[in-house]
Amino acid sequence: MGEEATAMQDTAASGAGIRDAIGPLIGRNRIAADFYDGPGWPRFRRWEQGFLMFGGGVRHARMEIVRHVLDIRKTNAMGLEVGIGDGENLALLPRGWEVHGVDVARTRLEVCLARYPSISGRLAWAEGEALPYEDATFDACWSIGGFNYFRDHEAALREMQRVTRRGGPLVVADEVPGLHRAGIGHLIGLPWIDAYWLRALGLDRAFVEMVLSFDVDLDGLVARVWPGARRYRIWRGMGYCWVSRNEY
Repeated sequence: MGEEATAMQDTAASGAGIRDAIGPLIGRNRIAADFYDGPGWPRFRRWEQGFLMFGGGVRHARMEIVRHVLDIRKTNAMGLEVGIGDGENLALLPRGWEVHGVDVARTRLEVCLARYPSISGRLAWAEGEALPYEDATFDACWSIGGFNYFRDHEAALREMQRVTRRGGPLVVADEVPGLHRAGIGHLIGLPWIDAYWLRALGLDRAFVEMVLSFDVDLDGLVARVWPGARRYRIWRGMGYCWVSRNEY
């Protein structure tokens, strides 16, 4: 198939400026997509905003991470956000940048496109573990929130390396895994209490089970896959931010 025909096929598949580059979802990606595409996310979102407010305010909390993304000496950089969601971070980036984004939740991409019509054609319904881009396409690549529950963290980190030009910043940030263990239920030996209040906040049963059973050593994994990466403490210690210069 020629390049023109391929481009036409991608456009048709996108439907509304969103490229369809996803296969059957399994594991944590399936659970995450179901949640963010479902009715629970609108309920839970206000609690997420409250979490960021505790971290110094929504803009401040996001800029703690975005400042590392901006560490590029270019006014017309190309960047990729893995897990772009509703596009909450787009307003924090320079106007001259060409930003692309992927997400496993189709409805979130549709909201992002509605908010920022100029990003049409630069969004992809895809997994972080299989980014639909050529090697060394972007000047920077980042993931802010959601990384904890990617299906395959190592594959996602390596994909971010692959699509980023040598020397470009790679940034991954999220809440510290295991925060739920500070909940009253875990402290008194009744973890079902924490599961109950997480459900009350809007998380569905499968997502709550995923949170409570999470046991991946993300710090060790990032340090191994991105040698030399630096870990920053964010959100008053409730979050992490790993930053690396791509050596791929």
